[in-house]
Amino acid sequence: GRSFEGLNDVLPPTFNQFSVMEHNNIIDHFIDSVGVISWKFFSSKSDYEFVDWNFSGTTQEEYDYLMSICQKIEKEVYIADYEELGSKACRILVPGYSEIYEVDDLIWDNSNRALDYRDDILNLHRLEDDQLSALVERLEASELDNYMPISELIGIAFDEASVWGKLDIGELKNLVFLALGRFEEAKELTEMFLTFNDNLAPRKKYYQLLNVLLDIELEELDLEEYRSALSRMYGSELLEICEKTISGEIRFYGLSETDLNFKNLDKHQRLIESYEKLQKAKRDFYKS
Repeated sequence: GRSFEGLNDVLPPTFNQFSVMEHNNIIDHFIDSVGVISWKFFSSKSDYEFVDWNFSGTTQEEYDYLMSICQKIEKEVYIADYEELGSKACRILVPGYSEIYEVDDLIWDNSNRALDYRDDILNLHRLEDDQLSALVERLEASELDNYMPISELIGIAFDEASVWGKLDIGELKNLVFLALGRFEEAKELTEMFLTFNDNLAPRKKYYQLLNVLLDIELEELDLEEYRSALSRMYGSELLEICEKTISGEIRFYGLSETDLNFKNLDKHQRLIESYEKLQKAKRDFYKS
């Protein structure tokens, strides 16, 4: 279901059939039912008579009927049944017919890309400067969207309210540039963060002050002339943190240290525990 307030995000109908047929619109329908629909759905004249959802045959008869349709259009059908959890489930794949996402997306835009980045990102606090440079260069060369969440990129379940949970590719690159002392690149990404990123208020405040200190650094100004005003506006504690970020004493501020064993990542560890329970149930089912 959806509340009436939730309808505020739904686009109005259109007569533009290309917008309706566009593949990303189909994906929007699949994900959360917010894709655009045609005005023809609201026309008093219909192409087909309305038919209630129903079937009259037995399960086997309906199965045979649907399989005959696939055979006529020369499509292979792959079926897997799952009963190990005490309730029946079925997965059906019809290559070239049942995919919601385009085949190129399935080939190039899938979880395997995490393999190029996961180890380095989870070991971020232990990387040497040359490794950090290589990581940020790979991210730049990948042309991945700066607003893609890191959780999506590397397939890790972070606490949504944490800095890790809010971290996207653009902010990660920014933190790496800061650690490397590449302040011009950091300045550009900091301004982008402040303009477009929807983050927690303390995180925004950190970047607001950091943006000022980057200006002072790049313009070769004297911080002492502004220290008193900045302390009053942002607090001496945050000012010290930002100073140490610029000097390199603090790296990756706000990101708790983790590793390939998912240290400090309680949510992901719970997810793995749940997965292991499912695998145990599967093994026990096939043993019996």
